[in-house]
Amino acid sequence: MQPIAVTKGKLTQLRYELPQRVHEATIYPVKAPNGSTILLYAHDTGVSVVWRGGRPLKKAASAPTQAQKPQKVSGASNDAIMIIDSGDDEPAKSNSEESMPQAEFEDEEEELDPDQPYPSVVQHIRLSFNTEVLHIAVPGVPTTSTLRSADTIPAIFSKKLVFTATCADATIRIVTLPLSPPPDSAKEKPLNAKSQFGEEVVKFHGHQSIARGVTMTWTSRGEPSAKNESDDEMDVDTESTAGRTPARPRRKQQTRSHSRPATAAGFDILVATHSAELGGLFKIWRFELTETSVNGAHPIAPYKSVTLRKPASSIAFNTAQYPKRRHSQLLITDLTGTARIYDPFAPASRKRGASGQTEPGAFVTMFKSTFEGTKSNLLAPPILATRKAIINAAWASDGRHIVALLADGEWGVWDCDQSGPSPPTDPAAFSLRGFVGSTEKETSSNGPSSPKRGGRSSLAPMTPNTRRRKEDNLFHGSSSGIAVPTHGGVCVAATASQSGTVSEDSVVIWYGSEVYRIADLTKFWTRNASASRGQSLPGPGITQIHDIPLLGESITSIAQFDTTTAASRMAIGRDLLIAAEHRLIISASTNQPVERDLFALTPAEEEDSRRADQALLTRGELDIGGMDRLLEGMESSGSGLKSLTMGNPRKVLFASSAA
Repeated sequence: MQPIAVTKGKLTQLRYELPQRVHEATIYPVKAPNGSTILLYAHDTGVSVVWRGGRPLKKAASAPTQAQKPQKVSGASNDAIMIIDSGDDEPAKSNSEESMPQAEFEDEEEELDPDQPYPSVVQHIRLSFNTEVLHIAVPGVPTTSTLRSADTIPAIFSKKLVFTATCADATIRIVTLPLSPPPDSAKEKPLNAKSQFGEEVVKFHGHQSIARGVTMTWTSRGEPSAKNESDDEMDVDTESTAGRTPARPRRKQQTRSHSRPATAAGFDILVATHSAELGGLFKIWRFELTETSVNGAHPIAPYKSVTLRKPASSIAFNTAQYPKRRHSQLLITDLTGTARIYDPFAPASRKRGASGQTEPGAFVTMFKSTFEGTKSNLLAPPILATRKAIINAAWASDGRHIVALLADGEWGVWDCDQSGPSPPTDPAAFSLRGFVGSTEKETSSNGPSSPKRGGRSSLAPMTPNTRRRKEDNLFHGSSSGIAVPTHGGVCVAATASQSGTVSEDSVVIWYGSEVYRIADLTKFWTRNASASRGQSLPGPGITQIHDIPLLGESITSIAQFDTTTAASRMAIGRDLLIAAEHRLIISASTNQPVERDLFALTPAEEEDSRRADQALLTRGELDIGGMDRLLEGMESSGSGLKSLTMGNPRKVLFASSAA
C-alpha cells in the first residue's frame, strides 16, 4: 500500500486508494511486537488488517539457499536420511500446519525519509469471509504500568488480536489473530483450509435481520456474583439525581475495586449488537477468554436480550476498564432523542420476572436531547414538541461523561455523575453544548443559542435564497417532526496522566463531510464554564480540520491514533484515520525540522554574523554583500526598517535630508 501524500503547512494527508468499498475502519489499541500500529477496516468481502510503522520485515533471502542445498548433495547417505524421515512425514506436516511461520524483523525501526516523513506499511493481509462486513469493534485494552499490573488484564491481549465483525448475512464473527504481522510467505501459501494466517473465527447468528452496530468489552468471569451489594452502592456511578457529592461514592468504589480478586476466576468477553427487529432489539453475548482463544462452544445463546421502544442508532460499552463498577454499562441512543444506560450486572432486586425470580440487568440512567425549534411564529401545543434525533454518542472522561451529536449539528455533553465544571439544573440535559456544520440551522427553543448561529440577525438581506425560504414558510407552513438525520459521528480518545486518575480527552466530531476537533474536553469545558460566569474571556472554539481529500465521497468512520504525553503537552493534535467509501485517509501532523543546506550557518552563527554586519552598518563600513545579508534577514523575519538600527537612535539608512 503506497499512499498519495499531500502536505500543506504542518498537516500531511495520506490517501490510500482501495479496490473495495470500505464500511468502517478502526485502530487496534495494542501495538504489535515489532512496534507497528494495527489498522482494521471492513469491506465488501471481509476484513483487512494493516501493520503500519515499527520494525520492517527482513527480506526473504534464506529461502532460495535452503532450496538449493538438496540439489548440491546427492550421496547415498542423503537418500538414507530421506528414507528414515519419510516415516515421520505425515506427523511433521500436521505439526507444520498447526504452527504459523514466524516473521523476522529488522533490529531497528525504519528511518523516515525527510521528503516522506511518515511510516510505511509493514504488512497488509485480507481475511475473506465471503460476505460483506458492515461493522467492526475492538475491546479497550489498558496499558500496563505501575498502577496496573499485567495479571489484571486478559493474557490473550498480549498475544492475539481480538475483534468482532457484523456481516451482511446476519452473522456475527469473533476473530482472533496473531498480534505479530505474518511473513510474506504466509500470503502465498495458506496455513490450512480453514485458516490462512492463523486466525480463529467464532461464527454465530445473532439476529433475524442485519445487525446495525456492535461493541465489545471484557470483564471478570465471577463479576455477577461479586456485585451482590445494596442498591445505593450499585448506583454510585449512574444516579445523577442523588443529593450526595460524587467524591464520596468514588472512594467507596475504589475500596471495592481493590478488594476484588481480579484473576481468581479468569476473564470473559462481552459483545453487544443491536438491530431493528421487533421494533428495536439489542443482545449481549458472553464468551470465556483463554490465554490464546475465545471459547465459543455451540449452541451459542445470548447472555441478555432486551427489546426497545425504538430501534437504536448506536450502542457503546463504557470506556472504563475492569475492576471499575461502570465498566459493563452499555450506552444506547435512538432517533427519538433518548439515551439510556443499561447495566447487565445491575442488582437482581431491580427486575423481577413473572415467576418471582430475580434477573440481573436494568436501565439505570436516561438522558434527553434538546427539542426541535419551531420554524414559524405560531404557538404549537407542548404535546407536539419533538426532540432532536441522536446520530451518535461516545463515552468520555473515563466513562463519566457522554458526548452526543444530534441530527441538526448540535452536540452536547451529558454529565453522568455531576462531576463536570458546570453541572446543569436538570441532570438529563446537556451541561455543555454547541453546533457544528456550515449549513444554516434554526436555534434550539429550550436553551441558549450557539454563538455561531445566535449572531444571525432576523433582518437578513433579501436574496433569492432567503426569498425562496420566506415563500416556503408563508405558503407551505413549517415542517414538524423529527429532523432527518445526516451522517455523522463522535470519536473520543483518552490520554491517561502519569497519576492514572485524570485523562485528557481528544474529541473529534464529523458531521456530513466536515470534521471538527476539541483537543482537550476538560479544558474546553472549564473555559466555557468560566466565561459563562463572567470570570474569564471566552476560550477558543471548536477547531475545524480542512483540506481532507474526500474527493466527493462520504465519511464512513473516524478513529484517532495514539499520542505521547509530550505531544499532548505541546498541543499537537492526534493523527486521524478517516475512512471514506473507497479510500483510507490518514491526517498526520508533520512537525519535522525543516531541512537546511549543509553549508548553511547555525542559528548562533547567523546571530553573530548579523550583529557584526549591524556594527559595520552603524560605522558606515558595510559593503554590498553585508547589505544583502541584512535585507534577506529582514525579509525572512518579517521585520521593518527598524531592524537596521539595532539600538542606534539615529537613522543610518534611508535617512531624511533634515536629519
